[in-house]
Order: sequence, then C-alpha cells, then structure tokens
Amino acid sequence: VPGGGGPQPGSRDAILWGVCPTNLSGSDTAAKDASYGPLTLRRSYQPEAPGMPASWAACNAGVDVGVRASAWSGKPSISSVANGTLDGQILTFLRSIPKSHLAFVSIWHEPDGKIKDGLFSLSTYKQAFARFCGLVQQVKSEGWDHLYTFQCVTTWSGTNPSPGTTYADLWPGDGLVDVYGLDGYSHVGSRETLWGPGVQFALSKNIPWCIPEIGYGATGTTSVSWMNDQIDYIVNTAAGGQHTRCAFACWFDVPGPISTPTPGTNPDWIAAARAASQTWFTDYTAFVL
Repeated sequence: VPGGGGPQPGSRDAILWGVCPTNLSGSDTAAKDASYGPLTLRRSYQPEAPGMPASWAACNAGVDVGVRASAWSGKPSISSVANGTLDGQILTFLRSIPKSHLAFVSIWHEPDGKIKDGLFSLSTYKQAFARFCGLVQQVKSEGWDHLYTFQCVTTWSGTNPSPGTTYADLWPGDGLVDVYGLDGYSHVGSRETLWGPGVQFALSKNIPWCIPEIGYGATGTTSVSWMNDQIDYIVNTAAGGQHTRCAFACWFDVPGPISTPTPGTNPDWIAAARAASQTWFTDYTAFVL
C-alpha cells in the first residue's frame, strides 16, 4: 500500500478499516475479519421503524462493543424526529452507549437519493437531521467523548449535482456534523473524480471525511487496480479538521442492485483489502478524530 507504515496509537492520522457485512446483526463479520482483517470498525443499519431502538445493546451495533468501533445509522420516523416527538427516545438510546465505545451515528443515510425518490422532503430531512445531531452533541457534552455524528451522502451527488440534493442543500448547519461520509462505487469514478467533490465540501466545513460504503459497482471496472488506487487516495487525502487522512472506510461486502460484494470472494480483491487492514491497522480504542 503506498504511504507505508501504520499510524501511531492515539494520533490523528489513524484510519479505521471496516466492513459493511451482509448480515445486519453482524454474524458474518468474524469470517470477513479472518479473511481480510484486522477490521476495526463495522457499518450497520437499523431497519425503518416508528421510533428508536430501546438501547444500544438492542440495536444492530450492540455486538460491536468491546470488539470494534461502530458506524451506525437508523431510520426512525423522520417526521417524528423533525417535530421533536422522539427526543426522549433518542437521548435514552444515545446515553445507553458505553462511554468507552467508539461510535459514529447518523439517521437516514444517503438522503440525497431518498429525496430524489420522493420518500421525504429536503426540509423535513434537514430539520430531522439537525435535531438528531443536536441531541448527539448534547450527549457528547455530558461525557461521551468517543461519540461522533456523521452525515452520509453519495458521491453521485457530488459528481452529478442536481438542485435540491447538492451537498450544500443537504447540510444541516455548522457545529452539528463531526465527520462527512461519502458512499462511493467504481461505476461513478476513481480517486479525485469520485471522492474529490465531497472531500472539498468537508474541507469547506473544516471537518474530516469518512467512507461508510466503498465497493465495485454492478457495472464499471472490476480491476483490482481500482481498489489499490482508492486505498492510496484514502490514506493520503485529508479534508478539514485535524485528521490527516480519511477517518474510516468500510468495504461494502453486500450483494446489491447497483453493487458487487467487495472484496467478496475474489482473491485479488481480498488481498488488497487485507493489505490495507494490516498496513494501516490502528487500535480503535485509541482513535481520535
């Protein structure tokens, strides 16, 4: 992996390499860790529901505690979040996260696509996401020093922006988002053409960037050189804030309508992912953003 040499524990040049596994509960994570780990973070989603999970232990990220960091997003009723009805549930949920556990949290990831599809309006999303992030910031101030918010958008909205779903349109306001998340795939681009617009937006907001999902598209290149090019870009590119490179990146190892499991079972892809995990391994308990 270009760049060489892993980061020192507790330094702001650490990157967490992780996975979004097929099983939402994480039952297949150990096998993926054995294949191309050590994986220090897991991406998980909560199915759409009227409210929030009863606790962190009860949600799809609960199994990560004591094992790896979490990048979690939920789908509570967006109108109920926006109007404040779920404030109490959100606070209870956030305060149930062990204070020692490194957790990145969000709601309604990839809102750009959902707004385009008419699932909800831009105004409802911004009101809900701002309220959720504000509650997270409140809990952080109460002593949850390893809790961070992330906004998760697609690289497509950076490379092919359209009115109403640009990065600027979706922004909930300054002081709410701790790290800017970009989901990107090979059919959209590579290196600067893929990640550059989002990295520049994060730079303009003076916050670091992260990648909740990265993988090959169902169409486009499947050459292992694409993975190696992204790894090189990820470990050598900073956005804003004090972090010196991408904060975390999760391989999207899931069958999907527009994606190919990455690294899946391809031996060349697995070798590339394993090299990144091993070269850039860092203790997630010492991670600082």
